[in-house]
Amino acid sequence: MPYPFEDWRAAIATQPPLAADLPEWLTRLATAARSGSVHAALNDPARHVPETNEDGVPPRYSAVLILLGGDPDYRPTAIHPFPEDATVVLTHRGVDMRNHSGQMAFPGGGWESQDATPIDTAVREAVEETGLNPGGVEPVAVMDPVYIDRTNFAVVPVIAYWREFSPVHPATVENDWVQPVAIRELVHPDYRFKLGFAGWSGPAFDVSGMVLWGFTAGVLDALLRLAGWHEDWDEETQFDLFRTLEQSRNGEARDLRAHFEAERKKDTGE
Repeated sequence: MPYPFEDWRAAIATQPPLAADLPEWLTRLATAARSGSVHAALNDPARHVPETNEDGVPPRYSAVLILLGGDPDYRPTAIHPFPEDATVVLTHRGVDMRNHSGQMAFPGGGWESQDATPIDTAVREAVEETGLNPGGVEPVAVMDPVYIDRTNFAVVPVIAYWREFSPVHPATVENDWVQPVAIRELVHPDYRFKLGFAGWSGPAFDVSGMVLWGFTAGVLDALLRLAGWHEDWDEETQFDLFRTLEQSRNGEARDLRAHFEAERKKDTGE
């Protein structure tokens, strides 16, 4: 049956029930994420969702699945706050795709009328993109929507625990790479750096020679901080966005620089 978008949007404020046996190493993140702390961790006013963009167009809504897996019986310590096998599922868009080609992202996509809640959207899209078995996915938190001004999208991050692992793979032509990525690598200072271009800057991650940046990197960085998994890294040195992407395995769209230049000129009135 079709569900009204207004009901879907209202469901953002509703948290899923927490399992009594939620892994202890996820409890801090679950508490913070369910309390609406994502924007405090992002610390970027531009990520707050406006009623409309500068052209008066309301944002489109979507949801992404932040699927975390790892030993359910692990007991966190101050030195080792998450298990050695902790992972998060990431994807890489095919370089021939029209939109967001070559970008790394969480699995997810836009609201459809078959989706009653953001959880439904995030899980449905993840299943379509990765071949994931939805029966092993345990929703943990629905976070506040995060704005992407370049596309006028409001994205709802849905955190879930991967209770029962299942094989994942690029299940559609949209992606050419899907993998659970080790949290221990994502938090390691050697794989963290800062990117910038024309006044914009943000955190980034090296994932097997590919660059995770933009919205996904910002949300992942916030998540690591909320969970207490963050490790200090060099946040002062800034690398050029496009030069870094050109040297990576991403294969990002060739017109990305032109798009950013056009947006910059629009903002500055050049």
